[in-house]
Amino acid sequence: MSGTRQQRTQAEVRRSVWPGWIWSVPIAALGVAIWLGIRGLTHGGESVTVTFDNAYGMDASDTKVMLRGVKVGEVSDVSLTDDGKHVEVKLKIDSDEKKYLRSGTKFFLRGAQPDFSDPASLKALVAGPEIVMEPGPGTPTDHFNGADRKPALPPEHGPTVTYLVRFDGAVGALKDGAAVELRGFRVGTVTSVRLNYDAKTGTLSTPVQLALDPPSLGMATSPPNGDWRPAVDDMLKRLIARGLRARLAQDPPLVGPSKVSLDFVTGAPNAALTDENGVPVIPSTASSNIDAMTAKADQVIQKIDDLPIKEIGEQVRSIAAHINAISSSPQIKDSLMHIDRSVAQIDRTLQQVTPQIAPLVAQLRQTANSADQAVAAANRTLGGDATGQNDLPAALRELTDTARSIRALADYLDRHPEALIRGKQEEKP
Repeated sequence: MSGTRQQRTQAEVRRSVWPGWIWSVPIAALGVAIWLGIRGLTHGGESVTVTFDNAYGMDASDTKVMLRGVKVGEVSDVSLTDDGKHVEVKLKIDSDEKKYLRSGTKFFLRGAQPDFSDPASLKALVAGPEIVMEPGPGTPTDHFNGADRKPALPPEHGPTVTYLVRFDGAVGALKDGAAVELRGFRVGTVTSVRLNYDAKTGTLSTPVQLALDPPSLGMATSPPNGDWRPAVDDMLKRLIARGLRARLAQDPPLVGPSKVSLDFVTGAPNAALTDENGVPVIPSTASSNIDAMTAKADQVIQKIDDLPIKEIGEQVRSIAAHINAISSSPQIKDSLMHIDRSVAQIDRTLQQVTPQIAPLVAQLRQTANSADQAVAAANRTLGGDATGQNDLPAALRELTDTARSIRALADYLDRHPEALIRGKQEEKP
């Protein structure tokens, strides 16, 4: 060893302002949060409260608010009211749509109750409902009452004329806002469906209130005073006289929502536009939906139930047993065997007699011819002038009749040789 000492390595600690790359992620997240906060304060948004009867699957930050198919906001919170009977939904509406937040604006749910006639509502089965805003007039406000379906009449709807219809049977499936159609055109809206009990008569009724739109009925000329009632009443009176009736219908049939259809019924009994507490009543007719068909089927089934099917069945069984007893009786079997033997004996007799029929017929015809010849000879002998002498002419006539009868017998036996055994049968014409 040379005696030279090796120099030791020393570590030096340096301090820097940069905390290290590991802190870059939380710092970036904090920056995004600050930016979103500043953006929210800059763009802002209007907070409104809408009260619904039920949440129907609405969820904060997931349920959208739509206006004419454009998203204008979203749900920020869903909670129960203090009494627990309703749901308060807080909405964050874009500041640009603040001008539409007025007392006449309507909020309703699309998809709370899926409707086959509205395909857009069916997506709510998967994605949940959405809130639709329909602007209306009025003063600015931030509290609204929402509905679970489209309102009966839009906020901007013009003047309408109100009528009543009473239907027989259940109409509970008919909801406010349902369509009123005439020849496929929507001419009005159902505004009220209720159940009414008359304590005086003890009867139930289901008055349905309709709001008809005169322009949709084809009335383009507005009356000078703005009162459409006389013109629409006169129109309905004429149409009702021609068979116009209100009926319940479904579109699509059987599975679609209920609606009121104004149809012309062929052979409908006479009716008129009546009045009930100042509101005209349109006559109705039986509906063609599944409830009406079920009611008719129940009537048919009831008539079938009233038939004495059990008694008829017992009688049929008794007759069948009696026939079975008769058919299995020994006497019947003996009688059938006796008939078979008799028929066989007749066949054998016919076989024996048939060969002798031809000679017998020939002898009968020969006898008839001999009788004819004898009569002819006698006439020649008498010279045809002895009709009054003794009884000879009468004898000749009898001999002629006898020959004729023998010839007829020969002809009959020639056609019916079995008559020798069975006797003479009456010939069919």
